[in-house]
Amino acid sequence: MASLTLFILSLLVSTTIAIEDFQSTQCTDKEERPAFQALPLQLNADRKQFYFHVYFHEIFTGPNSTTTTAVSPNSDFPNFGEIGIMDVPLWGHLNQTNLIARFQGAAIQSDQKTFGWHLSFNIEFVLPALKGSTLMGMGRALQLTTPREFAIVGGTGVFSLATGQMYGRRLSFPDENELWIEFKIVGYYTPMKKPDW
Repeated sequence: MASLTLFILSLLVSTTIAIEDFQSTQCTDKEERPAFQALPLQLNADRKQFYFHVYFHEIFTGPNSTTTTAVSPNSDFPNFGEIGIMDVPLWGHLNQTNLIARFQGAAIQSDQKTFGWHLSFNIEFVLPALKGSTLMGMGRALQLTTPREFAIVGGTGVFSLATGQMYGRRLSFPDENELWIEFKIVGYYTPMKKPDW
């Protein structure tokens, strides 16, 4: 038992020394970091919340179409395996004023029993204060049901390390060629220092 205890203690000491030696390694270029570096944990003291209330306006056909079918395979269940690509505006109002962002991504019909779509998308902001920043999301959408819910799984620009949820409900739409969805997007992000390069 004593020999086992000594072995564990020596292993811990050697591991600690190795980590300290690694962390103390200096780069030849002061602006560069090692390929891997163990850093102290930064607490979420700077974590911030975001909230958006927007309207998704999808147009299926015509010159102003926001969606196109990229793959349309033949299958026993209608649309199974179909892949659609979308670039849909997110408006601040139903009257299509105040463009907030664009909802860009892919929808895959991945259910053989019902019209269930897997969505993977970016929300690219066009507002001047957020221009170029994105939120990334994914989830499942049932074509004939509401509400809808997607997970926010990341972000860039202002919204680094973003997490959150996206809640949607289908609204009445003018005709069969258009779809309106009201979305409320809530979540958190942590500002990060960008590299100086």
